Amino acid sequence: MGVLSRVRASVVLLAMAAAAFVAGCGGGGFGGGGDPLPGPGARLDPVYDVTITFPDAEVISGGVTYHGILLDLAFTFVDPTVRDGLPSFRAPADVVAVQAGGVPQPFVLPQPLVVEGEIEDDRFATDYFGAIQFASANLVLSLSGTIAPGSRRIEGTADLFGTSERGTFVAVLRRRYLVAGTDLLEVGEAATVEVRYDREIVLHEQLEVISADPVARVEDGRPIVINRFSHDNLQGLDPHNGFRTVFEPSTGNGSNPHDVVVLSDQDAGAPFTPPAPGQESAGVAFVTRYEPPYDDLALFDLDDGEFIQSIDLRPAARNPDRLPRPDQIVRSHGRLWVTLQDTNAGFTQFMNGRLAVIDPVLRRVEEVIDLAGQNPFESLEVEPSTGLIYVGLAGLFPGGRASPVQVLSGGVEAIDPSSRRSLGLVIDDDDLGGNVASLIVPLPDRGFAVVTSASFRNTVTMFDPQARTVLGPVYETTDRIADLESDGGGWVLIADASFTAPRLLILDGATGTILAAVPLRLPPQSIAILTRSLP
Repeated sequence: MGVLSRVRASVVLLAMAAAAFVAGCGGGGFGGGGDPLPGPGARLDPVYDVTITFPDAEVISGGVTYHGILLDLAFTFVDPTVRDGLPSFRAPADVVAVQAGGVPQPFVLPQPLVVEGEIEDDRFATDYFGAIQFASANLVLSLSGTIAPGSRRIEGTADLFGTSERGTFVAVLRRRYLVAGTDLLEVGEAATVEVRYDREIVLHEQLEVISADPVARVEDGRPIVINRFSHDNLQGLDPHNGFRTVFEPSTGNGSNPHDVVVLSDQDAGAPFTPPAPGQESAGVAFVTRYEPPYDDLALFDLDDGEFIQSIDLRPAARNPDRLPRPDQIVRSHGRLWVTLQDTNAGFTQFMNGRLAVIDPVLRRVEEVIDLAGQNPFESLEVEPSTGLIYVGLAGLFPGGRASPVQVLSGGVEAIDPSSRRSLGLVIDDDDLGGNVASLIVPLPDRGFAVVTSASFRNTVTMFDPQARTVLGPVYETTDRIADLESDGGGWVLIADASFTAPRLLILDGATGTILAAVPLRLPPQSIAILTRSLP
């Protein structure tokens, strides 16, 4: 059963109208495959779940004739073969299930199943692959079809070698998420959630030990955990080896790294450590280091983990202690955009937040944009369609050192990266009714914010950033909501960090309807999207 034999696996059937889950056992050993790349672990491979149907084929088993064949496969496209600019691809395949006449059939693979073929524009075609043996059948088949816009589906026809049988196939991109869970005291664990055919959820837990203060990211196709306060490192996880740790460079003792973006050597200015012959560079990590005396954006060579350079952000701070407190970072328009909380050593004085614009090649701050509110807190998003940058400004949470009571001095602010100017608050936190603790904007007219009330009740609130209107709450809890993410395919993920019933919630990003709830072993602290599609 591959990976599923080493972890606790749960299967959840996704009900598209309401949250529902059914525990079970992972079957068939789907997933895995692919060739590892150099650097800090392998890049993620695109994985598609494929249903192939031959409605008129007949199979004899135990003297009984079964009408119709259905195959459930999983193709793991080897990343270099689909991103090298050549039409040919290679994809190890797993057979998850075989049915004849609607009855499950035991099957045999005489040899590992590897699918090869070509992708040209939106045209998809495989060579003949097989054999898949069951009952009286010995299937060798080929596929030919069309890749839908967005590359989330492939549909077309299927042929059986040596016969006139013609069938159909549908391939659906598998949704995959990395969940960093933590007890907030001593230990954290990496888990993955995978969704087959947009309805079957498989949970893999206890994959790797991480820190108790983790942030999950996927950069340059590689899963990375940022281990923050008192841990101070980047932890690269290898998706081809059960998400085991393959590199763990320090970011500096006491640096408290908060976020990371990985650029190629070229986009970062120049190659640093030459890769071995036949290998490619792993790139350069740009890391926000939150604590003094660091106060910077630091560059690390991911080929060897070595520190390269510091981009000092202290000149952008205006608080009495001149501490910029760099937090989140995104890449847009060839520049890096870094939020600065601009608060003093004791967290008793908060200036209005700022956004530093950094040239990654020249490695210098080009501009600093003043924000309309205080405390840009773990919220920095680029909306994919418009390219606008959105900043969540938390204001002051009640009971903090800066204020014993809640201060609503923020909201959701939009930044035009082309003109490098603020478009002002699109949503005021007074209208939201609390501090903005997290933010995503997956569509031009749809955003979601975690809003914390003065009594520490947390609400996921939907809003329209274009109309600048609050659309209303979609989920409320007295527990902590640690993270909010868009999966890029129309779903919103909520890290419900309850200590008694921790879970990952999946919402429809258009309506806010809860589609599923995935129970977890540890409270989720952070979520990253592992899904990779064909180009």
